[in-house]
Amino acid sequence: MPDGIHSSSDTKVTEITLVEKARAMAPILEERARKAEEDRRISTETDREFRDAGFYAALQPRRYGGLELDYGAQTQFAIELSRVCASSGWVAGILACHGWIAGMFPDEAQSEIWGRDPTAKIATSFLPINAKVEGSEAGLRVSGRWRFSSGVDHCGWAILLAMAQGDGDLPPNPVFVIVNLQSCTVEDTWHSAGLAATGSNDIVVDDLKVPPHRVMPIVNLRGEDTPGYLASGNYLYKLPLFAVFPFNIIGPAIGAAHGALDRIVSELSERQTVTGTNLSRVATVHQRIGKATALLDAAYALLGQIRSDIITKGRDGLEFEMTHRARYRLGLGHIAQNCCQAVDELLPLTGGRGLEISHPVQRAWRDVHAVAQHIGLVWDLQTTLFGNILMGHGSPDPKL
Repeated sequence: MPDGIHSSSDTKVTEITLVEKARAMAPILEERARKAEEDRRISTETDREFRDAGFYAALQPRRYGGLELDYGAQTQFAIELSRVCASSGWVAGILACHGWIAGMFPDEAQSEIWGRDPTAKIATSFLPINAKVEGSEAGLRVSGRWRFSSGVDHCGWAILLAMAQGDGDLPPNPVFVIVNLQSCTVEDTWHSAGLAATGSNDIVVDDLKVPPHRVMPIVNLRGEDTPGYLASGNYLYKLPLFAVFPFNIIGPAIGAAHGALDRIVSELSERQTVTGTNLSRVATVHQRIGKATALLDAAYALLGQIRSDIITKGRDGLEFEMTHRARYRLGLGHIAQNCCQAVDELLPLTGGRGLEISHPVQRAWRDVHAVAQHIGLVWDLQTTLFGNILMGHGSPDPKL
């Protein structure tokens, strides 16, 4: 085996294993959830336990110590973690997916990240602010601010979306660049009503040189043979990235909504009103619980359908037609809507207690709505994208 390349330390770890570990962590994560919100980030202990469990390595190339599980494994354990703390599920799932993105890069870049430390973690930011990119194929010089980098305080590397200068009169070319965070500044800027404990802080870069092997044009990540795919042969590293990316962020919405439903059912079984009414016998309570259950059942079913299609096409080397790509985005946006509607049905059942910021159902309500605000799930954008493509006008998003 070449220097710097590692086989997985535990080849028996499976998706089922990770889901079981996530379920086992629920009691301690539930205890830590309020403190994590106050700190605006998951704790060092939680981060270490996630690393030791193997969550971050779920989609990381096996050649560099990862598990290389099927796409969507990250979503399944994120759902379980998010039943008690959506921020924890978000960080676990999103950092896992960053190992998938890095796995598409050339071997030289992967070796720099994981060659000496296969447990190295990677953040991302797709939102540059006042960014400046100069250079050519020989390398880029990058400056600017990148916002909303979840879990960045626990990471050593970051993948940033930037706009490289086009040749001649051509428009700017979107690229991913990998930077070592030791050469950057992470600023504590995350103050949010939802997903408050994700530590989604800013990355500030000042005239940093990025070598060519750490630069990847987005146009090469739309289902092409990436360098990482050619090295590993695994379909993971050939998937159309932006078409399937929202799969990485939907898990916390499903998990948090389901956790809220479970808590409501548990609490109402023992709770009475000040007038002595047994709330478990009230018809409108039954209706709200029934609606929320049906909405989440539909969400799970659609999630499984989309995942099955992605894996089947990926494994069989089938083409991801543009209508399929847009339909994934449409379906995942619809799941987010279902989760929002489910917690909207449930929150009134908490009464005045549900106004308290520390109430678990209140937190789940805020977190679910925060997930649905991600640009990859915003309902208006997904319906517009799908309709535009279905009507034969093509994709208005060149990254798709």
